[in-house]
Amino acid sequence: MTLLFSVVVLTGLFLWCAHAYVGRFEGLRPGDTLPLAKLQTLDGQPLETGSWLGRPTLLMVFNPDCLPCRLELRSLVSVATHFPKLRIALLSTKTDAGSLQIPFPVYVDANGAFLARVQRLVTPALYWIGTSGRVMYARTGQRDPAEEEKILQRLQEGEK
Repeated sequence: MTLLFSVVVLTGLFLWCAHAYVGRFEGLRPGDTLPLAKLQTLDGQPLETGSWLGRPTLLMVFNPDCLPCRLELRSLVSVATHFPKLRIALLSTKTDAGSLQIPFPVYVDANGAFLARVQRLVTPALYWIGTSGRVMYARTGQRDPAEEEKILQRLQEGEK
């Protein structure tokens, strides 16, 4: 009985600590301002996130080795044509995004400073960045294309 009680208490303590730790690193939240940072494309072209101001941007943080990330990318590709005014930018957690054929610009954070400020541990993570540079929507995990389209439509209508 004492051993079972100890296991239950230790498991509960572990889960509570894990939740508290991960809860501090949930990434950007609605209302946060997108951190200014210098990123680069896979071929080394520089980009400053401040250049995204004035146009809604969907930022997806992904790991090229992550199956849910690749499925989420597929969903985005399938619905992107319905949102021509939306800038879609991908931020790879790895400097080698592999041989993925992606029709969106892929950026890397070579020194990890931006990812540290975004504090994203779970991928895929999507952020709708409004024209003012504020995060309007944030979520993790993959969505099917129909759900993705509904979310993007609702967010786009909110920008008007």
